[in-house]
Amino acid sequence: MKKTNILCMLLLLLPFSGSVNATLIDRGAGLIYDDVLDVTWLQDASYAMTSGVAPYARMSWLDAVSWVDGLQYEDSVRGVVWDDWRLPTTINDPASLGYDTAGLSSELAYMYYINLGYAPNYSHNRFDPVPESSNNNPFINLAYRGYWSGTLSDFSDQAWYLHFHFGSQEINSIWDEQRIWAVRDGDVLTETEQQPNVNVPEPSVLLLMMTGLLAIVGRRKSMLKH
Repeated sequence: MKKTNILCMLLLLLPFSGSVNATLIDRGAGLIYDDVLDVTWLQDASYAMTSGVAPYARMSWLDAVSWVDGLQYEDSVRGVVWDDWRLPTTINDPASLGYDTAGLSSELAYMYYINLGYAPNYSHNRFDPVPESSNNNPFINLAYRGYWSGTLSDFSDQAWYLHFHFGSQEINSIWDEQRIWAVRDGDVLTETEQQPNVNVPEPSVLLLMMTGLLAIVGRRKSMLKH
């Protein structure tokens, strides 16, 4: 099933759930888990710049997709390298255009309006003050500029993005440059806990193995004496 279809199903169910306010949980190592959308965000919202890949923190859509596809992020807490990153998803529909204050049309809109509690800026005036978060904001290097979605519009040369100064969701040419925020599905904590352990013999098995080994050694010594 495509990521867009999964997002549609999840976001449509949110109004009927007991609580739609996500808890952003710091998993350490620069990873933040959203327990409603069940995704993990990089804590550094400008990691492409921090890592030296994009000195001006912006990329074309094609370069952004290529970068997240090849991103390998070292989790120093769990000793894992995560390599299944992607750009956030948007529901490709005309209704997604504009100010989705319910956060139901995309992962970025949910982040902006629900997780961070930002208010929409309908004036779209770049000289207006940047929005202030009414909720806990655990992220760093969050730029109040446009962030790419990984979803193309109905036109193959245009993709969705959300502007973090105004909260408006729009489409733009894939050749223009926007910011990049990497996200992956799932929770790094539970995924590492569910990984199969190396098969370690039980103590009783170890005892049997050692007893058998000692018996073999003793038999060989006995044979040498004869």
